[in-house]
Amino acid sequence: MSIDKIIVSSSDNKYFHLLKELFLSLKKNNILDDYHFAVLNTGMDEEQINYLKENNIKIRDAKWDAKVPQYKILGRDHLKTQVARAYLPDYFENYKIYIWLDADIWLNDLNSFLLYEKGARNDCLTITPQSDRAYFNTAKVDWFLNFPIKVKTINFKNIGKSVSKNLGKKFAFYSTLNAGAFAISSNKFIWDIFQKNIKLAARKGRIFGTDQVALALTVHEDKVPTEFLPSYCNWMCEFHLPIYDDIQKKFLEPYLPNNPIALVHLAGLDDIRLNKKILSNIKTTNGELIKKSLRFDV
Repeated sequence: MSIDKIIVSSSDNKYFHLLKELFLSLKKNNILDDYHFAVLNTGMDEEQINYLKENNIKIRDAKWDAKVPQYKILGRDHLKTQVARAYLPDYFENYKIYIWLDADIWLNDLNSFLLYEKGARNDCLTITPQSDRAYFNTAKVDWFLNFPIKVKTINFKNIGKSVSKNLGKKFAFYSTLNAGAFAISSNKFIWDIFQKNIKLAARKGRIFGTDQVALALTVHEDKVPTEFLPSYCNWMCEFHLPIYDDIQKKFLEPYLPNNPIALVHLAGLDDIRLNKKILSNIKTTNGELIKKSLRFDV
């Protein structure tokens, strides 16, 4: 039986250790029986590339698929995938399901993760917003004499600076759509709109966050069919630590019904991403407090 589904990530030489953990987590959950795994190369060394080849992982060199001012790039090749993730069918042709996962993500629970595929099969852009009852404060406002004088949200900042202030205001308090994990079928209509918005978001050369700006415009402005997944499908550990079930050997969302987390996402936790020995104070399902790494445990 031919495989028509693919999971794609990216890496340079600095974050290969995270990419490897993502791969091993996929392998442990046996999802690679049904999916191909592929990597966009943004600066891996020869030894790292050989590891991928030895494990039958597809590799393509990432490109600047949208026009970006050269003086804004300054050799930051790792940012290519802020743009390239909107062009996955061009890099890896003839798949029916495409799932993008950042390298600082690992698969914790297969059943929850498969909601990405289910949404994509409905011809919907399938993505998890950065909003949850556990995340608390995701927006900030500066006040002066009881009047708000400055709004601080990711959408307001990124869309306002990359595209226009008016669009930034329009979507200022919409939930950020986390670009670290999403799924899209081979539906050309969705990819075309995503690519149109990537080009728009990259036009001024503000590369970091281009992907999230493009996804916000694709969903909220162009209104492509979308499945919004619950936060346990892409858990942002930076905003609230998960809890741990020692029986299932899985991380769970911290409040009832304590669903198993599909993807443990380490964005914003730079120290932990660089050092696996760092342990966090994690509560267990029986109320104990333990020291445990948020990184994938082989």
